[in-house]
This record gives sequence, structure tokens and C-alpha cells, in this order.
Amino acid sequence: MKSRWFKRLLCAVMIVSGIFIGIFIWADNELNKVLGQSTKVIDITSIVKPSDIIQIKNANILSEDCTHFIKSQDVIIKNGKIITLGKHQLLDNNFTVIDGTGKYLIPGFIDSHVHLKESKNDLFLYLVNGVTSVREMAGRPISLDWKKEIQHNAIGPRLFVASPPIFSESGVAGYYYSWTRQSINYSTKSDAAKSIKKIKDQGYDAVKMYGFVNPEMFKTTIAIAKQNNIPVIGHLPLVNLETVYTSGQNEVAHIEEITVKTIDDFGKSVAKNPEEYLNYLKAHSEQIAKKLKENNISVTSTIWLCESFLHQRFDLKSKLKEIELKYVNPKIIEGTTLYKLGWLPGKNGYEYDGKNEPDAKKLSLTFWKTYAEAIHIMTKALVENKVTIMAGTDANVATVVPGFSLHDEMESLSKSGLTNAQVLYSATVAPSNWMKTNTGKIKIGYHSDLVLLTKNPLEDIKNTKTIEYVFSNRYMIDKNKIKAILKAIEAANNENRKIKIDEFIN
Repeated sequence: MKSRWFKRLLCAVMIVSGIFIGIFIWADNELNKVLGQSTKVIDITSIVKPSDIIQIKNANILSEDCTHFIKSQDVIIKNGKIITLGKHQLLDNNFTVIDGTGKYLIPGFIDSHVHLKESKNDLFLYLVNGVTSVREMAGRPISLDWKKEIQHNAIGPRLFVASPPIFSESGVAGYYYSWTRQSINYSTKSDAAKSIKKIKDQGYDAVKMYGFVNPEMFKTTIAIAKQNNIPVIGHLPLVNLETVYTSGQNEVAHIEEITVKTIDDFGKSVAKNPEEYLNYLKAHSEQIAKKLKENNISVTSTIWLCESFLHQRFDLKSKLKEIELKYVNPKIIEGTTLYKLGWLPGKNGYEYDGKNEPDAKKLSLTFWKTYAEAIHIMTKALVENKVTIMAGTDANVATVVPGFSLHDEMESLSKSGLTNAQVLYSATVAPSNWMKTNTGKIKIGYHSDLVLLTKNPLEDIKNTKTIEYVFSNRYMIDKNKIKAILKAIEAANNENRKIKIDEFIN
């Protein structure tokens, strides 16, 4: 009798265990699927070939402070470096010569906030849009592998790779976040020391702070990271702004991180008191900006994304028609049934899914309109107080298309009060200075990360899209090659697409 009961119990345990393991395998597969690795990587080496020596002849060259163009300059590039700069440089029969007459040569753009996930075609989307460097803000081992490949002359933008996000959860919650968010969790000083040393040893360029880290672990992270000579960047954790100013975190990953803290301090419903909140923000924004400037804290923008929240919530289909959706990895936009990680209707986490009660919807509309206006107010204060702003997009978050989105971001920065010169500076010089790399300027000895435009971006920031050539390392990509790369990526995406997107393609 006991033996029969034991066998039934054992059988039940095995069945339950099998179901649990099956669910885990399915869920793990879903989480990995949305990283985009299953989409075929295009053979870009069949399109783009290296060039040893290139001369760009008679171009207008952007000044190092981005305020004006220097006319009729020649630039000679050898093995990925600028070796000569000036008027009337000697020609050589071995040079590949590009006529820059009447065109505008600027440094390659830098997107200071992206999420590569595991979609390698994204690297090429950045390049064809003139983005020759990116900061990956939630790195993973595959990003480090790509960084090494590019350092050894593979085709792609230069990569600055921050660690997976830091959480301060313990126990089961810690394991859950490590699995679902691919995060790093620690709740003790000794575990923090081990984790940060590992981050450094693995080759990550920074520690990525996340928003739910408790004050004790935030302070501990900063101290240990300083000992390991690695910066802490990213979100603002569970501390107030006064704590942040002198904490040692030297970059904030979104302007909205600052405004969210002011919403917390405001202490009332923004949706019910929009004007009062905006007046509160106006009264405090200058002091906040001054404190950031005094403590040498840079801020990455991501303004366009915040402006998009209202439209994603209430007019998602129209928003999807505005972007270059066909070039986005299909597994990223299709999402997963686990939770709303995708971009499309019914898959998008920003989409309004509340009750159709008029009052609730009206309050939500008011909140998100006010939210976007708050970003603009804070941006203006940052500019007026000369806080370093770095253009960043949060690429691969819903509706933020890798590469294309930086041009959208630059337009949003321009509309938010930056001059076109300041916008260009935020997407070239400022992040290059922050990363301490020889990019972001057209200067002898610097990397040949350059973009040749047909129209002047100082006259209209939209002219950053008039790309004639992109130069990156030893590679030169002209308009025809750009079209070929985009066509190949679109074809690869279509092969791996399960949900049709024709209704969103103009």
C-alpha cells in the first residue's frame, strides 16, 4: 500500500516537474526570441570593401566647435586615420578621390543610448545613417564580441558597452530579474565587489545603474566602481536628486529621469494639476541644472521617445507609419506573449489599455502631454546652464529605429531650444569627449569616422539625412551601397517575419 502511494506521489512530482520545466523552456525561448538573433545577418562584406587611402577633395569641413564650416578643405585618410587636412593637398594615383565640392563634411554621429540586443544587422543600420559610434546601455557578452571584432576591422560602428543593468534584489526576486531582464543583482557589499570586478574583467566600459537600486547599494556601487576605475552611468536609483549630485555617478541616461524625480517631489497628481506641476518644474529646473553642471554630470537626451509616448498610447498606428518599420528586426517588433515587449498594436507596452471611461482616458492624455512638455522645460534649463547634453535615442525601445532615430532625436533637440550647432555638438564632440575617444572631430590623428552631406546641417538640422558618403574605419559607403544594405536588411527581415506590417508602410 505504501509502495503504491509512493509511486503515485513520485509520478505526480515528475509530471509537475515536467510541466514546470516545459514552461520554463518555453518562457526562456520567448525571452531569447525577442532579442532578434534568429534573423539572418546580411553579408555586408559583399557590398562594402576596405580602402587603404582616400582623399576627400575641396569639401566644406565642420569646425571643431561645430559653429561653422571651413571652406575648400582636403582630407586624406589612410588606414582609418585622418593623416592630412588643409587646402590643395597633393593628389596621388593610388588615392581613391571623392569630390567634396559644394558638400559638407562632418564627424560621424554618436548615439549615446542604444540597445543592440542580439540583432547584428542593427550595426549596419547605424552606419548607413552616418552613426559611426554607439553606447550600448545594457550590454551582454555578444556585444563585447562585436566590439572586439570591430576593433579588428570588422564592419560596424565603434562600441562603448555598458554592463547589464544593476538591481539590488535578493533571493527569488534576484534570480527572476537576472533571468527575465538579464540583469546583475546583489544586495551585499561583498557580492557587489565580486560583480563589479567581474564587469571590469569581462571588458565592459561602464556599470549600468538601474532605477530600482536601493540607497545603500547605490552608494556601495559607486564606491566599488571608483576603486575599479570604471564609471557608473544610467538611471537614477531610489534616491533623491540631492543625493545624486554628489554621488559620483557622472551621467544620467535620460532627461526624463530628472523630470520623474520632480514629479515625485511635486507630490500631487500631474494629470489633475498639470499647470501647477509645470510651474513647479519651471521654478526648480534652473537650480537642478546648476547642480548638475557644478558636479560635472552629463545628461543623455532621449527626447523623441518621450514625445512619442502620447502618440504610442493613443494613435499607435499613425506613429508606426511615421518610422522606418521595415528595417527593424521582426522579432523585436513582434514581441512575445509573455508580456508587452513589442511595437505593434496589441504587443506594445505603451499602448493605452485602460478602461474606455472618458474621465480616465482624459486624465491619461493630460498626463502624457504634460510629461512631454516637462522634458522640453528641463532641456531648456540644461542648455541655458551649459550642462553637457549627449544625443541618445534608446534605440530598439518601441518605435525607436536604430540609426534612423538619431536624426529624429536631433530634430527634437533642435525644437527643444538647442541651436543646430549645439545639436551637432551633442551628437559628435560631447559624447566623444565623454568617452575619451579620438572621434567626434575632423582632426589629424583622429579616426576617419566621417559623413559627407549634400546640404548644410547648420541651416536646417534635417539636412543630416542628406548623406552622400559614410566613412568608418577603413570603409567607405556611398549612396548606392547604402541602398543595397537597406534592401538586404529588409529582405532578411521579411524572411523571418510572422506578422505582416504592410498597413504601416508608406
